[in-house]
Amino acid sequence: MLSYPLSVVFYIFFFINLLVFHPIQWISLKLGGYEAHKKSVDIFNFFLLRCLNLLGTRYSIENPYQLPTDKSCIFVANHQGMYDIPPIIWHFREHHPKFVSKKELGKGIPSISFNLRHGGNLLIDRKNGREALV
Repeated sequence: MLSYPLSVVFYIFFFINLLVFHPIQWISLKLGGYEAHKKSVDIFNFFLLRCLNLLGTRYSIENPYQLPTDKSCIFVANHQGMYDIPPIIWHFREHHPKFVSKKELGKGIPSISFNLRHGGNLLIDRKNGREALV
């Protein structure tokens, strides 16, 4: 019974975050370049995690390894939508995580599409396998 009203509250806060952080990302990128944009995306994902906390979601990251910050790292996730992307971006922010995403997500979603296009992510056309190899 509680999941329906909590879902409505979540979506309200989620969409507010999308709308608020879209212009913040744009201004950050134009005035401060990549580093400022990255900081705005990090903060955006912090608030997305807080939206998920409204649903009762809790995150626990256990990493017994000291990951290098001076080299590239590859993180492979199951990619279950909202349940892995914001925690990866927030908790591994010092590693500047990037994503391979379908091209369609690069259009029409405030904040998310902007970050996918301007944050160093790779957008591929899943119907064109050769394009993904280039």
